Amino acid sequence: MALEYGHYALGGNVIVSRMGDNLLVIWGQCDKNKRTTKSRRRMKPADLGKPFIPVAYGLLVLEVAEQHGLPRAELLRQCGVDPAILDNPDGRLSMLQAGAMLYQAMSQTGYPAIGYEIGLHSHLTSHGIMGYGLLSSASLREAIDLGAKFIQLRLPNLSVQLIQEGSVGAVEVRETLPLGPIRQCMIDLFLAGLARMAPALANRQIDAQELEMWFDYPEPDYYESYRARLPRARFNMGVNQLRFPAAYLDRRLETANPVTAKLVTEQCDRELAELGLKGDLTGQVRAILRYADGQIPDLKAVAERLCMSTRTLKRKLSEHGVTYKSLTEELRSSESKRLLKESTLSMERIATKLGYSEPANFTRAFRKWTGMTPTAFREQSRQR
Repeated sequence: MALEYGHYALGGNVIVSRMGDNLLVIWGQCDKNKRTTKSRRRMKPADLGKPFIPVAYGLLVLEVAEQHGLPRAELLRQCGVDPAILDNPDGRLSMLQAGAMLYQAMSQTGYPAIGYEIGLHSHLTSHGIMGYGLLSSASLREAIDLGAKFIQLRLPNLSVQLIQEGSVGAVEVRETLPLGPIRQCMIDLFLAGLARMAPALANRQIDAQELEMWFDYPEPDYYESYRARLPRARFNMGVNQLRFPAAYLDRRLETANPVTAKLVTEQCDRELAELGLKGDLTGQVRAILRYADGQIPDLKAVAERLCMSTRTLKRKLSEHGVTYKSLTEELRSSESKRLLKESTLSMERIATKLGYSEPANFTRAFRKWTGMTPTAFREQSRQR
């Protein structure tokens, strides 16, 4: 039995997106023996419907597609993406939405090289706070390590690894989920984007002629028209890498700033936990609470999601220095502030949404968190 995700369906070990008469396979059977780091957890089918991918990447796809004749509104309509999501700088798309946008951009424009174009249109600031973290790193090696650690916050369907082979360094990219017909486009845009960022992360000393892109698929017909705009490329290499002289790895970056790098790392760690992409239990519970449909689930429901008893969940949370009640209060506090700032919902609706039977109970709790009533908080927010 397939579970519907808007335009998408989850059935067994495959997720598909229906595009007219075509079925786009977004997810297939993963390698169960593949290791994940302690700071990461394995992607699951249900994750594909969750908002993980920053809207900045969706905007890049829209920009390039529009340049090739596909109106922004039409692309969003075909993918079932609400335009309002893209107006929120903190907004995120699901992997299903982002995959559908990329697929439609390719198919509707009839431009197979759109991956190269998207990569060449990107720059360090396209990656938000992560871009500033890369620039603030002490060296190219540390920048690559930072990107590898937190890539799930940007492109959770990919992973990267730094490889050093004698005098050659390489950033290797792999898919964490089978990408179906958007795979080649994803690899194109990722390696082209890396090549575009490389000079900024090597003190503007690295030359395009020192870079080389390796692809695991045959040379596409469209590469020839991009030869002058991209580094050298080799195809059918069995891996997907951006290769460069390893001598650049440990040179200090002129833009290095340890304070900024530390702040970015801390912020990215918090985002991993909030999105449930970190391996720790409190992060997983926070994610379940945050993305629950309707009212906040009770302890029993969360324990069942995590395949453990309520007693075990309480004990493990206690070991992390928190309780289930403290986590739900944390969520209610942050969510109530967001709703009061960004929505026009009545106090009664907000109270119900947060699990309060009476608005008065919500008002008392909100006053405890902030020292003011919800009405006063909303009025103050609108005056700013």
